[in-house]
Amino acid sequence: MEEVTEQKKGISIIGAFGLAALTILLEFILSIPLGIISLIVSNIGLSEINEYLYTIGDIFINILIVFFFIKRIRKKESFNLKLKYKPNIREYIYALLFLLAYLLIFSNSVGILIEKIEVSQWLIEAFDDILINPIVAFISLCIIAPVFEEIIYRGIILEQLSKRYSSFLGIIVSGLIFGLIHANIHQGVNAFFIGLIIGFIYIKTDSLILCMFWHFANNFLVFIASMNTAEAAGNTVPGFSVLQLIFGIIIFIISYKFFNRRDDERELGECTI
Repeated sequence: MEEVTEQKKGISIIGAFGLAALTILLEFILSIPLGIISLIVSNIGLSEINEYLYTIGDIFINILIVFFFIKRIRKKESFNLKLKYKPNIREYIYALLFLLAYLLIFSNSVGILIEKIEVSQWLIEAFDDILINPIVAFISLCIIAPVFEEIIYRGIILEQLSKRYSSFLGIIVSGLIFGLIHANIHQGVNAFFIGLIIGFIYIKTDSLILCMFWHFANNFLVFIASMNTAEAAGNTVPGFSVLQLIFGIIIFIISYKFFNRRDDERELGECTI
């Protein structure tokens, strides 16, 4: 058998969309036994533990999916998740500044347009259901989502796309997929831009840890906001402020320049799982 050539490493754009679709399908299939167990638990009068059961089950399902994809990739090429590189304090600070800049720019540009679109009732109800138990909501939004979504969409999809295409195209495609999997205009548009920024940080630092931190910080703000308003699901923004927009652009440029030169200064590292 011929050795796989360099240009055939990674995955194609169609393959990336297929991987995302397979992720959703596997989550659905693996959730069926969990639903059956939940029904049994409810019938024996222990329905109050169902939320915790689903949370534990969600973690287990995501772990299975991650290992499934890694095993498949390793059948054709060497692959490691980039988890070993430990960001320094400056990188964490600039990551937060990047997040602040994005929020200021988004809320004074695209966010204003998105706000004019009525939030789907199912989205509001979904957030209400999640927020019934704040502990479960925090674990789901601020721990499970940042960790496993970053592994799938940056650590696997973006990483594999960048092996076959340019990093720029990989960031765009992975960001688009990340937006589409949210399946609604309000979260989807926001997720697309977030995917671009996190993708950029990933390419420039080779650190999934920093990506998870950025994702956590963003979701934590959403979690706090959702505790205070039912409209948080729609990313409601207060209105246009030219000062906030200018301030956001300035911080964005500073943060962009910082990370743009990190790939020349950092020490690369990977760990095997």
